[in-house]
Amino acid sequence: MRAVAAVTIIAMGMCGCASTHRETTSFLLERAYARPDPPATDHDWQVVAFARSQVGKPYCWGGIGPSCFDCSGLVKEAWATVGVRLPHSAGAIPETLVEIPLSEVRPGDILWWPQHLALYAGNGWSIEALNRREGVVARPARDPERAFRPPG
Repeated sequence: MRAVAAVTIIAMGMCGCASTHRETTSFLLERAYARPDPPATDHDWQVVAFARSQVGKPYCWGGIGPSCFDCSGLVKEAWATVGVRLPHSAGAIPETLVEIPLSEVRPGDILWWPQHLALYAGNGWSIEALNRREGVVARPARDPERAFRPPG
């Protein structure tokens, strides 16, 4: 049993926390072409600014910065800049926050997939810690399975 757990942890560290599902287009990207995003708060923009300042840093499993991040560590630390405490686990986000419809996603919201998180940066873009090869990136947003908005 310990061997299975060790192999799982090593595999997660090598692969990153990113979903392997790749889309060529997304609702969020198409929405950005059609109309502006719903209005974001000052806190939302501070969260996005923090995440954007991390772009280019490496991915590291379990990382919460300042030198490297994993997906949930980036989201956790971005929201911590405005005083919001979040768990360091993609799996715990649905248990902690209120889900919002994808049609209401605005900058700063958390995009969720099983075992992966990203921050919506606005205008159809996301910021996320992908894997060891790509690190923290800004890229066109993929459709999440769910979306969440922290309080504040």
